[in-house]
Amino acid sequence: MNAIINLLLFLLPILSSFWIAQSFDPLSSYQPLQVIDGAALYRKELTNGNEAYLQVIDLRKMHIEQIVGEVDNMGENQGRYYQEEGRYYSPFFKTKLFSEVADEYQQLYANNVFSLINCSFFEQYKSSSQLSFPIKFNGVVISGGTSPYGPVKEPKDKYYSNIHLKALVWDDKQAYITDYDQVSGAPLNQKAVKNAIVTYQYSDHPAKVLAQNQVNKYQVIGTLNKDGVKGDELLLIMTVNQATLDEAADLLRKLGVKSDIITVDGGRSTYLFNSQKGNIIVPQLSNPQENPAFRHLPHYLGFRKKNKNQIVPKILLSQPVSKVLAEKDRSFLILWRDNLDGDVSIKLYYGNKLIQNISSRTASDGVYEWTPRISVKEGYFIRVSSSKDENIFGQLQF
Repeated sequence: MNAIINLLLFLLPILSSFWIAQSFDPLSSYQPLQVIDGAALYRKELTNGNEAYLQVIDLRKMHIEQIVGEVDNMGENQGRYYQEEGRYYSPFFKTKLFSEVADEYQQLYANNVFSLINCSFFEQYKSSSQLSFPIKFNGVVISGGTSPYGPVKEPKDKYYSNIHLKALVWDDKQAYITDYDQVSGAPLNQKAVKNAIVTYQYSDHPAKVLAQNQVNKYQVIGTLNKDGVKGDELLLIMTVNQATLDEAADLLRKLGVKSDIITVDGGRSTYLFNSQKGNIIVPQLSNPQENPAFRHLPHYLGFRKKNKNQIVPKILLSQPVSKVLAEKDRSFLILWRDNLDGDVSIKLYYGNKLIQNISSRTASDGVYEWTPRISVKEGYFIRVSSSKDENIFGQLQF
């Protein structure tokens, strides 16, 4: 009996990988573009020469990275969707060019990178933007959202007075989609929830509700259980080139998704990158004279293998376009990107003088909420350094 149990334990990861590669392939209309242990990308021909791209991500083997632009203004008391309207902050995040984000992501993780997409809806097509709805990033709720198209006191359209926003929550084993409660902040207010985004159920997207379900580029997301164990270990992302939201969601339903389906930022901002195929769908301009802001986005999701190859350690931290403001006794978010196998230190300097040891050791997870207890003067800068080697660092200038 023990021999049989040991054999099953040995075969389980192999069968799991086989299921990812095989379960969706029987649909003859799906062409596999890249299949690895833990993730797969497929292409499907739609009518009139249009296309859909399906990503299947096994969260037991793949890591999801939230990539957020640096903060230049905290948007104090502008949050509308987290623990009481108008009380939480809603920062202005630097919008980052999609090609620069892809280059940075590959610098950090090299051959472990699988794909990259744009994610959260955002408010302003400028050098920095607020996000429409809350997100939780490695244990920190970094935005309360500001969209007028949601259940706030005075929405731009009465349809949005009573809708239920949805939260996509994930960890290193599974993902789920659930109702979001903006009064309590649940599930984002739960300590066990480390990463989550709040967004629309696909049927509540303004393009469907207010624009008569128009054909456009969209990304819809669902979850799926394929191993028979409680919990949805697969994340399914469908990116359509030209379709309605109903059609995009129906593609996921036909693949077995029974729970909620959400949509993330789409239209001209839609972005899909794959490490093998390169840029598949890129943000577009409506005309050559248009402000190119649609190609600069504030929030992305990256997908990479969990296993670690030998990669040169880096800490990436870029300067926002406008002047950075950090005020005494008010929260400020320090954001960076790294590939370190270890912690970081965060310190405040003026020239060579150490002004404050903000944190002598904290997780290298890309986010630290800091409340300055002194006045932050022009010329000060924050340095995020590897705890193992202080010569590996990134800096943010005030």
